[in-house]
Amino acid sequence: MEKKINTLIKLIFLFAVSSVITFSTQAQTLKGKQVNLNINSVSLESTYVSEELKSFEAYVIKAKEIGATHVDITFNIPPALWQFDTPGDPYPVWYAYRPGLMKIFPPEDLKPYVNLEYAEKVASLFQARCEILRRHGMKGAYFANEPYVLPEIFFTDHPELRGARVDHPNRSRVARFAPCVDEPEVLAMYKESMQLLLARCPEIEIFSFLTSDSGSGFCWSPALYSGQNGNTNCQHRPMSERVVGFLETLGDAAKEMGKYIEVNIHPNITRQWMIETFDHPEIISAQLTGGLTIGSYKNSDGQQFDRGISGWGRESFIPVLGLPNPVLRAKELVRRFQGDKPAGSKLLVSYEDPSTADFNLALYHFFEQAKPHNAVEMMQALREFAKNLAGDERADDLLDIWLVLDDIANDLQVLNFGSVLTFGPVLDRWINRPLVPVPENLTDEEKDYYRPFIFQAKGEEQANNLIDIQAMRMFEGYGARLLVQRVYEMVIQKLETAEKLTDKLLRQGKNSESANKWEALKNRLAVLHSLMRTIDNVVAYQALLDVAHNRNVSPESNPVLGTGPSWDRQEIMRIARNEIDNAANLEKILESSQIPLIQVAILPEYETIRMLGPDLTSQLKKKIDIMNAHWEDYKELYTSPNY
Repeated sequence: MEKKINTLIKLIFLFAVSSVITFSTQAQTLKGKQVNLNINSVSLESTYVSEELKSFEAYVIKAKEIGATHVDITFNIPPALWQFDTPGDPYPVWYAYRPGLMKIFPPEDLKPYVNLEYAEKVASLFQARCEILRRHGMKGAYFANEPYVLPEIFFTDHPELRGARVDHPNRSRVARFAPCVDEPEVLAMYKESMQLLLARCPEIEIFSFLTSDSGSGFCWSPALYSGQNGNTNCQHRPMSERVVGFLETLGDAAKEMGKYIEVNIHPNITRQWMIETFDHPEIISAQLTGGLTIGSYKNSDGQQFDRGISGWGRESFIPVLGLPNPVLRAKELVRRFQGDKPAGSKLLVSYEDPSTADFNLALYHFFEQAKPHNAVEMMQALREFAKNLAGDERADDLLDIWLVLDDIANDLQVLNFGSVLTFGPVLDRWINRPLVPVPENLTDEEKDYYRPFIFQAKGEEQANNLIDIQAMRMFEGYGARLLVQRVYEMVIQKLETAEKLTDKLLRQGKNSESANKWEALKNRLAVLHSLMRTIDNVVAYQALLDVAHNRNVSPESNPVLGTGPSWDRQEIMRIARNEIDNAANLEKILESSQIPLIQVAILPEYETIRMLGPDLTSQLKKKIDIMNAHWEDYKELYTSPNY
């Protein structure tokens, strides 16, 4: 048995070559002009679907081998381009990738209001994935946002069905609403949609719906971003009746077809400044039966929603690809394997990130056999797992790298208002936008490759502020600069340790079959290193710009001989040069690699706010050239030295 496990781990270890194909597109806007991007590239999509389904089937086979019972089928879909219906409004990007029930399997009354071509495209993809699950005796899981935003034209025609406002008023340019699930007509539509889904995808047994976030929400929930609101007709109805009625409608729809499904409403995870979706979710869940649950609370049958390892789809270091966090996963597995697994227990897995999916399956399989019960046994098991991948002589070095990566992930939690690696470098395009002292001086031509992809629903003043990310200035001010700087110092020290250990692995395994995977690891760590430099540079750069603007002193046009540079002029120009060199290094790493190192879309027109473009290296070159072209702009803020 041990030999079989070790062989399996070696076969599916994925530090080396991996292919990542990502659908991503939206209606882009610049200065109010809408540019429609065509998602109907038949040859591209047919090739994508064919290759994706082959990859999905290979994953399903491996997942079944380790005991998985359910696979998420809703990952990696083409975004709903048609939902970008308002020029300049970035908010649909938060839900355009989520397959709301009624938009993918539209009931008859909703068909005139949704894009049926898009719906059929995604439904067909889900059906094909379910056919693969059927061949291998597996079941499916469906993740979405509900109750889910519907087009305004629907509510114009059916005003009595308008539910809660579910956009974020500081992150959107138009009000958007979900349907009111207190209305019988809406529940009838949801019932029809669920039955259409199950007729085409009978393998789907588990449903998990995020609510109070990303275009979803119940009427009169305290947590709605626009404040507690909803249909006046249902204002005084108890929340428990509203939620129970919605869930029971979905469960009954399945029962009528002779099917049993589990449906979980997953409230948005809150932070200190946020409000809970439900005042007492445990009370609501206790009123539910037959597979219907709220969050992690038990229903009246004592059932709890079992997410398995579905949350493993997104790694700690995205957008860097192929960089797992085995220590974090191991801690989760220790908790999972404590005690006996109940009969009929489900294991739900996700294939969102192909670059680490197989690695995580191997880790799960190994830990299922080892069943460590505490931290000491967990480390011993991780060491054995590392030995199977690197050999006994190099296992300690690989384990040390994993420990360092876990420490780095923990350090980055300090800056987590949403993953800082995504919110800064991707949503605000820190990775490829130029750092210039007077962004107003940039021409449209200089901005057009990055400006449409900044998550900013207000205006150019906010968009020009490097740390204004979807109306959250979480890194504003010089104090924030010092905090980010300290986190950077801790992370870089640990990253350099991991890089040295990887170099050691590479030297020792130079002529072995492991050389490629250590080279890949080295490059991925280098990309993470570059992103951390960018984060530190950008926050510091904006803090120094704020100092200059707050001083409100014009630079001397004719400084006397002997005038030296001010400390902040020298510092901001040092940072600018640091970021130019950093971008050049990243461009070189990405161009020289034979494997994908960073998450990008498959075509330039599929680039979105949440997805970098495949021409990232050329965009990095633009960033460098623009920054070098604007050195003289610093004279508008600072007195030039005159030695």
